[in-house]
Amino acid sequence: MARRRALVALALAAAPAVSADGMIKNAEAYWVIDPTDQTCLTELGTFGACDDDALYMYLSRPVGFLDRLLRGTKSRRSLAMVLEPVPRRACLSTKKAHGRTVLGGGDCSSVSRAQQWEMLQSNAKRAQSRTQNEDMVAAVALTTNKQRDCVVRDSSIWSKAARMQRALSGGSSRETAPKGALANTVSVLKCAQRGHTPLELTASNVATSGFLFQAADGAACYDGIRFRACSDEDRSLRWGIGVKFERGRPKTALYKFYNASDSCLVEKGDALVLGSCSQKNALGWGVTRGRLCRNGDCVKSGKCLARSAFDAAAKLFPCKQNVYEHLTLTLDSDGSDALAQALKEAAAREQEQAAKAAGGGRSSFQV
Repeated sequence: MARRRALVALALAAAPAVSADGMIKNAEAYWVIDPTDQTCLTELGTFGACDDDALYMYLSRPVGFLDRLLRGTKSRRSLAMVLEPVPRRACLSTKKAHGRTVLGGGDCSSVSRAQQWEMLQSNAKRAQSRTQNEDMVAAVALTTNKQRDCVVRDSSIWSKAARMQRALSGGSSRETAPKGALANTVSVLKCAQRGHTPLELTASNVATSGFLFQAADGAACYDGIRFRACSDEDRSLRWGIGVKFERGRPKTALYKFYNASDSCLVEKGDALVLGSCSQKNALGWGVTRGRLCRNGDCVKSGKCLARSAFDAAAKLFPCKQNVYEHLTLTLDSDGSDALAQALKEAAAREQEQAAKAAGGGRSSFQV
């Protein structure tokens, strides 16, 4: 019973918007951080660098009529990897390796392996964090299989200190670490037997302010047509991520975050345009190794985005040609109020300009 009291259901940020065609927009993206060393749970199912490849969206899944009727299932949740280009490995999934249950990128359509994740608020005592994380949403336990199984970092169980503590408490003094258990790996174990590893859930602010596609030179950002000077105040440079599940697997769209209209990045031959998010060619975008691509793994398959030397316009080339523009997702996860204030001021100026134009007055931008 003490175990259950230590876990409290966690209510995350407000539910994302879901359009009539099933497109999920404005879902928050999170890093799942181990505060003991400030590393993040990655797409490999191990702890590593807290970069673009370690971002997850905690998404509610559609539940079929028969599941609701026969099993009483009300909802399922997946941890979808942000902008993973290959749908068959786009969700955090359990799998067997060396006789253990471990994690990795897997098929989102698998109910038992990828659709039973629950993040529960953890009241367990955590190891002291090396740095203060001001953007932390909550300390969580990552569970699956109806909260019976918990994610546990292997080093917290099989380190010399942990084994010695168990031996002093009356456990076996001859325990050995299982094959494949390393300092940065995790196992999925029975919560009642092994407990859980308290993790920090940290928001990237993608849901509140979008992100920039920034080129490697740090000066140019992609606006959907061409590359131009980056600016935090330029709202037209900001992107949002939309996710639509088809046959149980997510397909990603990239939409203009502050556009009132339905405006998504759409493939048109070897060019790119902004168009309706309902178009087939608006789905299937992903990023890996700094490459933005559609309908492929961004390395050996799919079309990758490159920048024209003539007019800085974006073009699409087969990724296997190794021609691409290296892009970084510039996220505003530092908790700073400066960006929010800049965006508010930019919005106010846009409204003022529109109001003066409608009233026939001179805009404050005119000289």
